Amino acid sequence: MHNRSLLGALVLTAAFLSCNSTVGEGTKSSSSPQLPSSGGSDTEAQLDGPHVKTLQLLKGEAGSALSLQLQAGGMSGVRQFEFNVALEPAEAFDLSSASFAPAKPFITVGSGVEITPEKNLRAIGIYLDAAGYSGDGGLGTLTVKTSSSFSSSTRARARARIVRFSAGPSSKERDTYTEQQLNLSLSFGP
Repeated sequence: MHNRSLLGALVLTAAFLSCNSTVGEGTKSSSSPQLPSSGGSDTEAQLDGPHVKTLQLLKGEAGSALSLQLQAGGMSGVRQFEFNVALEPAEAFDLSSASFAPAKPFITVGSGVEITPEKNLRAIGIYLDAAGYSGDGGLGTLTVKTSSSFSSSTRARARARIVRFSAGPSSKERDTYTEQQLNLSLSFGP
């Protein structure tokens, strides 16, 4: 039921975005932290699409929760994005506790997260300005609590992989990347 509610809200939001193509103030520049200009790693992907040029994955933690922060560079006209994350080992995480806090100016619906049939987490963000968002900056932070089986040995093998990323001005005009194209992951271990 929750997934249907989120999907319904997303459909309504997408319809709103399509109908409001004249609203907005033009291209925005980011006041979010700038991406480093490093040559790429397993936490940064160089992308070749017209809407996003780089995607970076950063980690954090607070008590029994772990977080993943996504940042993008070279955004051009982005009004919506989504990403799917696989957490390993899956039993070490309480997927139902997941939430997504989009970075401003993006917004989301509800918790912003749904659990896919593959037991991945899918998060979305939208921007209501017709011109879309352009520049470098944060997309948001995905937070998930660890399960009771999480231990120091689990932490040593725990990791997150971006298995899909998509962004663009509309649902029909997007840059979409698979896990193999992104090769973007990080370890929660020491």
